[in-house]
Amino acid sequence: METDLTGRLPLREHIKNMKKIFGVIHGMDRSYFWFTGIVHMINVTVPYLGLLLSAYVLDALPKGDYREIIRAAVVTTAAVFFLNCIASTIWNRMEVRRERMFFLYSSGIGSKMLTMDFAKIDSEEVRELRRRIQRDLNWGNGNTVFYNINGIFYGILNIFGAVVFGAQVMAEIAVSCGAAAAFALVVFLAAAGAGFRNSSMKKVHRYMFWTLGEDEKEEALSGAWDLAMENEGFHSIGKQIRLYDGYSLMKRWTVDPLFSGLSRKKLKDGAAGQFGEGFFGAFAETIMRNGAYLPVVLAALGGGVSIGNVVRFAGCIGSLMAAVSGLVMGIQEFALTARKNVSTLEFLELENEMYAGKLPVEKRSDNEYQIEFRDVSFCYPGTETYALRHVSMKLQIGEKLAIVGMNGSGKTTLIKLLCRLYDPTEGEILLNGVDIRKFRKEEYSRLFSVVFQDYVLFPFQLGENVAVSVDYDAGKAAECLTDAGFGERLEELDHGLKTYLYKGFDEDGLEISGGEAQKIAIARSVYKEAPFVLLDEPTAALDPLAEYGIYTKFDSIVKDKTAIYISHRLSSCRFCKKIAVFHEGRLVQMGSHDELVKDRQGKYYEMWLAQAQYYDRT
Repeated sequence: METDLTGRLPLREHIKNMKKIFGVIHGMDRSYFWFTGIVHMINVTVPYLGLLLSAYVLDALPKGDYREIIRAAVVTTAAVFFLNCIASTIWNRMEVRRERMFFLYSSGIGSKMLTMDFAKIDSEEVRELRRRIQRDLNWGNGNTVFYNINGIFYGILNIFGAVVFGAQVMAEIAVSCGAAAAFALVVFLAAAGAGFRNSSMKKVHRYMFWTLGEDEKEEALSGAWDLAMENEGFHSIGKQIRLYDGYSLMKRWTVDPLFSGLSRKKLKDGAAGQFGEGFFGAFAETIMRNGAYLPVVLAALGGGVSIGNVVRFAGCIGSLMAAVSGLVMGIQEFALTARKNVSTLEFLELENEMYAGKLPVEKRSDNEYQIEFRDVSFCYPGTETYALRHVSMKLQIGEKLAIVGMNGSGKTTLIKLLCRLYDPTEGEILLNGVDIRKFRKEEYSRLFSVVFQDYVLFPFQLGENVAVSVDYDAGKAAECLTDAGFGERLEELDHGLKTYLYKGFDEDGLEISGGEAQKIAIARSVYKEAPFVLLDEPTAALDPLAEYGIYTKFDSIVKDKTAIYISHRLSSCRFCKKIAVFHEGRLVQMGSHDELVKDRQGKYYEMWLAQAQYYDRT
């Protein structure tokens, strides 16, 4: 369902959205509503106890029974103190639980992204949902949901309290003035006040939701604001703005739109809505507050209502008006807040589609695993262009295979299929003769240790980065770092493996260079001790000689494991006895360097000749 926050929505859709939010909150904490209900019940009761005490005192004073007055005051004060202590204790605990739920809800998108099928992330459905989420949450987040619900609970209980505590006075008024007249008057006034309140809020809400429109320019405006604010993720953009004097361009997308005709019109409409809300709300409240006194004053003049009950009625009617007004506004805000979270809920409800195999992967101490690509073709979700076409090849145990080819030839795609980040569009991939889709994904993934070109290090401790775990073998982690060429740097660190990388969690965190980061990433791949080790151009930013040195060093580290090296530079992989050449998604050649370079008509020789200027020194 596309979220058009500036248009009308049927009541049933509002109710459906609100029920979803209630369901999500209840699912995160099943006792949350019960405890918040208790707190709000106490918070509603306490003011009415004070009101009852005031009414009792006014009626008891003429009788001169001061001892009973004092006793009632002491008992009421003690009760209020006790109830406030209970409410405060529960509320403080609920604050912690609410913050925990808010964190869980806010992190839900990130958690979903980490557990979603990798192939699904690239789908048009997910991309569109993420765009909608960005637009819908442009002016806020899910935190307001929890506070809106509290306001609704309090409003409902407050209305209930006003009716209960004012019931006796209403009965007396009904006897004195006539039940039908008294009831009709109160209902009319309440309905009029709620109606005025409801209509006057519509313009305000339309103005609030202007920033959540579907227009692509508004989405671009939001992104431009992020750039202008130079958030951490756009730090490099900030440098470009300064170096190329791009301020005028950024101003065009951030400041100038605020002075456009559309913006002025929306601001004017919003101001008019706020004026209407204030004027009509105050007008309705005045009519209700003054008009509601008419029956009680008439009853008091006729001797049917005591002075204390007049005060009691005044307090109840005041609370009722405030409760109705607050509840109407709270329900509106909650409905709109729920509406802007629809896209988030739809995203969280997405189900994985890749087949989840059930076969366990055979655990072999000899690492006797064989991979076969059998007529594999693949095109990415949402496209009709094949990234791989009819690829058939075997990965022999313990061999060192190089996969080379120009950028876009399908090298990385092959690795993604091998690791089952995607499933083939056509054909199959076999592990020891069994289709890899039949194996449990988590067990199959343990067979591979990969260093991608876009590898990521976490702002956690160095040892945790190597092991990708909180619990790790410190000796083994240090050995892997040393083998990867990070040993001397490790010895210089005061906190060793417990040194934080970057400054996300520690102001004294280590800022590492690109070369050091590559070494840590390589150490991570070795630490895993997977039977298949893959390097997918993690050194692409280095010059050919430096890359060749790292690849040959890594080859000595992996020893007898099956290793796959990917590069578009032929010199980096000459040490491999077997080289697979890819071009435009097809496996076009296979053989050793010496064999391939002899084929003067082959793609390998063409690439070798074009890159030969880099290899004279090797």
